[in-house]
Amino acid sequence: MIFGFILDLWDKWNIRGLVVLSFTLQVFLILFAPLTKKTTNSIIFFLVWLAYLMADWVAAFTLGLVSHNQGNSSTRIAEVDGALQAFWTSILLLHLGGSDTITAFSLEDSSLWGRHLLNLIFQVGASIYVFVQVFTSDKSLATPTMLVFLAAVIKNVERILALNLSSFQRLKESMISQLDYALSNFSRKEWDEALNDLRDGYPEVEARLVESIVVRHAHDFFEIFKVFLGDLIITCEQRKMSHKYFRKISAMDALRVISVELHFIYEVLRTKVLVTRSKWGRIFRFIAFTGIVVAFILFNRFKKHQLFKLDVKITYILLYGGIALDVIALYRLIFSDWTVAKIMGDKTGLSKQDSFLYKLISIVDDLRKPRFVTYKVEPNPNVSYVGINTRLIFRRWSESISACNIFSKTLEESSRKMYKCHRHWGIVAFSKICSFTFCMAKKKIISCSHQAGKTIARGCNLKCRELMFVSKNPFIKELWIFIFEEMRRRSENIDVPAKVREIYEARGDMFLKSRDDCDELLDYVIDHNYDTNIIMWHIATEMWYNKEKQLMCDRARDEREFSKILSDYMMYLLLQTNVVSSVAGIAIKRLEDTLADLHSIPNANMDVERLSQVLFEFPPFKPRPRSVLCDGIDLANQMERLGEMKWKVMSGVWVEMLFFAASHIKGTARVQVLSKGGELITFVWLLMAHLGCFFDPDWGMYYEPQNKFSVWEFS
Repeated sequence: MIFGFILDLWDKWNIRGLVVLSFTLQVFLILFAPLTKKTTNSIIFFLVWLAYLMADWVAAFTLGLVSHNQGNSSTRIAEVDGALQAFWTSILLLHLGGSDTITAFSLEDSSLWGRHLLNLIFQVGASIYVFVQVFTSDKSLATPTMLVFLAAVIKNVERILALNLSSFQRLKESMISQLDYALSNFSRKEWDEALNDLRDGYPEVEARLVESIVVRHAHDFFEIFKVFLGDLIITCEQRKMSHKYFRKISAMDALRVISVELHFIYEVLRTKVLVTRSKWGRIFRFIAFTGIVVAFILFNRFKKHQLFKLDVKITYILLYGGIALDVIALYRLIFSDWTVAKIMGDKTGLSKQDSFLYKLISIVDDLRKPRFVTYKVEPNPNVSYVGINTRLIFRRWSESISACNIFSKTLEESSRKMYKCHRHWGIVAFSKICSFTFCMAKKKIISCSHQAGKTIARGCNLKCRELMFVSKNPFIKELWIFIFEEMRRRSENIDVPAKVREIYEARGDMFLKSRDDCDELLDYVIDHNYDTNIIMWHIATEMWYNKEKQLMCDRARDEREFSKILSDYMMYLLLQTNVVSSVAGIAIKRLEDTLADLHSIPNANMDVERLSQVLFEFPPFKPRPRSVLCDGIDLANQMERLGEMKWKVMSGVWVEMLFFAASHIKGTARVQVLSKGGELITFVWLLMAHLGCFFDPDWGMYYEPQNKFSVWEFS
């Protein structure tokens, strides 16, 4: 009886439920797919991934179900009108065209555009088969069906073209032809004005440029620096212009320009923007939208007395929803950075101050301006920093930095975090009460989670890197200013090839050689592989961070925090082998050995302060000979003689290691993290390129075109 009930329910609701599910997935994708680049929330990422995979499958399965039922009268869907089934078939094909906000979930999807083309051919064939079966006997909904079918074909062709144009092979081919892209394509006068408005030197670090100007400049740089996606390089003239611009703007303005550039890159690789922003793309999008609207009007006038009310309601939902989705896509297009860049660069027609769109942009400028929040460092409530906290809807990346710590893994604890400073004492009190209530359960929960993770890992044969605790901390303004100043200082002599190559190859040794008191520390950089250096310096940094907490100098306090943040971040990167595979070496194996050595310490389940103290008292235990842990302990002991200057040394070495990783990753690795909230290393890579500190072993510092355009001379 139950089985029969289920069969009856399936016969009645299979196509109805699947059509509604397909529409729901489209709504979810257009609303939530953009969040993958704005947050690191794994739940949102998983749901978008699941919806992306299900959207195509549900639409294709339902199309197959309808065509099968039309060809077999004994299995026709109960109570659903045949003409309405054909109408729904066109709508399902429309759903196969995908959302404007996510054409490709991963970079590999773009290279599979041929598979999508083949799938479209089969689905169009199945739809035509349904139309022939239905319209030979019932032409009541033929016109609206054909209109939606036309819109569906346009949407699917848009998707296939977008995938084809955003594939790395196609991008590289198009970029090779643009290597001679000259600055004459820009308004020289406007660039002169922009550079003259910026003071010489580096008098301030705060953001001063309005958002629309940032977007315009970022778009201009995107058109130049997108060649790096194909592992190509810019020209000498472009390099000089970029270098002069980024040496003049403030650190926070540089961050904003780079974030918009990366946003443009994300949209080129993941959305339909290359198609929808073209002239023909806008024309065909208008045709598709008009077809859906006319189909809605015709269906609204259609006499529906022979149709079930439920089916009519579902059809209205699909039509209203289709129009709404196109309106949302149009809204996103109008208020996108692409439109802002075009309007700000358009010098024709009416004055920008008098244009309606320019006034809208001015409103958006105010909403998009950077927001900052004060964060305190756990467990040091007296230490606070200013973090970026833009509204989620206007955010272009996650504005966070990942952290992974060997000591936390050893002690089965979560890494330390920063938290917002609450303005109201009631919230603070409530937070403290909650913290006290759950503090006793915290260790037990972490321990249970860890044991469960180990059990799952053994069953799934997971690696050590997937058992590491990873935390997300806010991206603090002071850290970016420190990174920007360090790179800006290194970019003073970019016209000397030997100097640029030294920056490209430096992984801490260049900084140590610049100091007279660090000769003994050079061996801990040049005598080891890059991955060993990271683990070694991470151990030394963690030991001193937990031992030396009271610093007399504010500068040393900041350098201590920067060292900690960069140390944990570089350890996190070391585990992301898909990002830093070219420099990671056998990092995972070395990490496993180091963790084994730490676990061999008696009473290894102590807190991090006690663990650091035990390591300083080496050797009450004996790890394996010549282990990375031994070298890290020796490095920490060597730094004791430096006093508070050790933090300047550590922060200098860590930022140089970050520069090394950023300059050596490949084009695909640089951008594949953009859909997961973005990474600091991508910002650093683009900053190095803008400041002329980029060197390619195959190309050199820049590309010199054979047929040069007129060169913009720089004073």
